[in-house]
Amino acid sequence: MPGSVVTVQLGQCGNQVGCELFDTLAREAAASSPSVRDEIHEAFFRSGDGAARPSSSSSSSSSPTARAVLIDMEPKVIASSLKRARRSSHRWRYDANSALAFQSGSGNNWARGYNTYGGLVRDEALELVRREAERCDHLGGFLLTQSLAGGTGAGLGAFVAEAIRDEHRGATILNHCVWPYESGEVIVQCYNTLLTLSTLLNVSDGVCVVQNEQLHRACVGALKIKRPTFDDMNGVAATQLAGVLLPSVARGVTPAGGAGCGRKLMLLHDVSRGACCDPTMRLLSLRSVPMMPQTSVDFTTFAWPGLIKRARQMLLTGTTLEEGLDWGVEPGGDGGGRVVTRCLAAMAFLRGKGAEDADVGALSDPRLFPTWTPSPLSVSHSGARFCGYDASLTLLSNCQSACPPIGRMLARAYQMKHAGAYLHQYAEHGVGEGEFDEAFGRVEDVLAAYRAM
Repeated sequence: MPGSVVTVQLGQCGNQVGCELFDTLAREAAASSPSVRDEIHEAFFRSGDGAARPSSSSSSSSSPTARAVLIDMEPKVIASSLKRARRSSHRWRYDANSALAFQSGSGNNWARGYNTYGGLVRDEALELVRREAERCDHLGGFLLTQSLAGGTGAGLGAFVAEAIRDEHRGATILNHCVWPYESGEVIVQCYNTLLTLSTLLNVSDGVCVVQNEQLHRACVGALKIKRPTFDDMNGVAATQLAGVLLPSVARGVTPAGGAGCGRKLMLLHDVSRGACCDPTMRLLSLRSVPMMPQTSVDFTTFAWPGLIKRARQMLLTGTTLEEGLDWGVEPGGDGGGRVVTRCLAAMAFLRGKGAEDADVGALSDPRLFPTWTPSPLSVSHSGARFCGYDASLTLLSNCQSACPPIGRMLARAYQMKHAGAYLHQYAEHGVGEGEFDEAFGRVEDVLAAYRAM
């Protein structure tokens, strides 16, 4: 049984990304065959009366309800998400009784969100999570959407992730985290990012990191949006994530098949098992091809060899964008001083006509992976179109592409810490030198493991 996923939306960013994700899932469900639509609904939605899944006998006016818990310190964020869902043209909604809000924000202070508000919301948040989990016929795991840089999504989000792990020790937890603009949305964002990563890498089965800079560039370069809004960027993030989460069936690296072929992918267990084969290395990246304005889709021909070639080169170069791909980088070559990104494991999700038989051998090149990785590439497919594309590929990889931004974040955090900058704000809420040193050590160890691949 594929399983149902409970999404926990944390903070303003997490709620906005989560809302875009459910809108994308509802849109794809509406465009799918009845059987695929039922699978999407069972995995991510339930009926409004609290039943495990939307009923085919429900009245036409009944909208499926997201299997979600919404948490923020500010009521306006929750109210905005509830309103946006109700107004969606794709006919879905949130359960207002599965939302939790207080009257004060976390002030972009991780320690305040984690230590001060964490204890206040713990019992109520876990009760909401428990209720949603019990409404699933088969719980496939928890998806947490959040930012890395703020106070609520990052600090409170890290606390909630730990609490869910304590209460549901056998469940799969996947965190989808937005990395801040490096130019600086928040002056202490390097501290917040450090502390969040340190916590999540200790409790999560996989931490999928998406960078705001990359989302912005995708909007401008691929989607031709001159001045992208956060809604535009969140839409890109949600679409990439949906490319992993929508129903698919396991197949072999070669069309001839292999062990487990024909089995429906189990969310979120198969995702964590396929991409995070080493428990000390859990950083994930997303790549999708093609990506273009919807107005261009009907005038474009999609062929699997071209899509797979581009996805491979994106993986090699560490970029998440098609624009400006460096085709001079090859594994085993000198690359003219250019660095080849190494990959621990990857999962390829093929959707559209011919997905079952497409040759993905280029993605399984052994030079891309360490020799000690047992099964570095997993492949699944669906004949259903995605985002209107006749053929599309989403690549979830556990690779070195997260190393450069983490390295820069660590350098900046060390610089600020040595200067004693803003440390008193964290100490006021229970995060002192010892907690910072532990966080630095944990993230540095993970970074060293990736660099040693």
